[in-house]
Amino acid sequence: MEKLEGILHLASRGLFDEALEEARKLEDPFDRVDALLEIAIKASGINGMAQQRALGEAVELLRKIKDQYSRAYLSSKVAYVYSLLGDYDTASEFFEVAIDEIARIKDIRGQVIGLCVLAHYLARSGFFEEALARFNEAFELAVSAGIDYRSKIDLLIEVASIMENTADVLDSKDAIEFYKTAYDIFDKLRVGQRAADVEKKLSLARTVYFFGTPEIRKALLEGRYHYAVSLLEKSTKDPQDLFIALLEVSAWIKTVGSPEYLDILGAAFKLFDRIGLSEKNVQRAAVILTTMGELERALEFAMKIVDPVKRDEALESIALKLAERKDFSEAFEVAAMVSDPKKKGVLVGKISELKKKLGEEF
Repeated sequence: MEKLEGILHLASRGLFDEALEEARKLEDPFDRVDALLEIAIKASGINGMAQQRALGEAVELLRKIKDQYSRAYLSSKVAYVYSLLGDYDTASEFFEVAIDEIARIKDIRGQVIGLCVLAHYLARSGFFEEALARFNEAFELAVSAGIDYRSKIDLLIEVASIMENTADVLDSKDAIEFYKTAYDIFDKLRVGQRAADVEKKLSLARTVYFFGTPEIRKALLEGRYHYAVSLLEKSTKDPQDLFIALLEVSAWIKTVGSPEYLDILGAAFKLFDRIGLSEKNVQRAAVILTTMGELERALEFAMKIVDPVKRDEALESIALKLAERKDFSEAFEVAAMVSDPKKKGVLVGKISELKKKLGEEF
């Protein structure tokens, strides 16, 4: 492990030749292939020659490994590296190799974990539906396994853990389904703290849906809010995108109860005053501001939406939020702005029901 960490440290510093030399010294063939693939991943988009060299050596060595689990694990990882190169045909071929090797594994735990590793790298390669299907296959296999109860629970926890780890390295919009499934497993197994941790990650991914990279989400979970903002400012070229990203970040910070959200929300609106917004981003802003309870500002954006259907949807959300916080007169006023008579009638009915439920009088 220490040797691998040293190799990865060299690769992280861009010293790929040195990292390759150290990887070649590893005695265990599995460790050598794994290290070479990690170098290829680190070199992606930085040093194409080093990436190709590391990948080529890894594929050559892979042919000499006989253990089915090792071959399945490494073939999945090779496929992922090919996907980084944009060679999805070759990536698919290696994923097929991994599937064939998993089918040959005799140990049930090896099969289940092999499927999870395959699913992990499918997801990282952009094959999200296939990844979820393989995770579900692993779950079903673990549930039906003829092993003792404690071993089965431990195996299911491993499945959920790999799902969670997979979601951690995906952008928010892609991570949500993996977090949801991992949460369901932890919750059903009554692993309370793990379920709570994943539920928080799921809530965060939903909140920073458009611009929640793994690095941004990690910073937000750790409470490093201004660092997250600085990352966004460096990585987001379009100022309109930055405005939406800042709204998302401020929404999360408000959710966790930190007053720092006001600073970031203020910075977002200073940016907005300079740039204006496209129709798409006006809709996004209205939704985010409604979710975080900034209803006056949300209403301003909602009224700028040109598409009458989208505008009515935004107004409906705002009206219901107002009703939920018992601002019924304002809720009815917003409902009156809905252009579709049928939707308006249904909305007024919902607000009236809420008013009755909360014990208010007309």
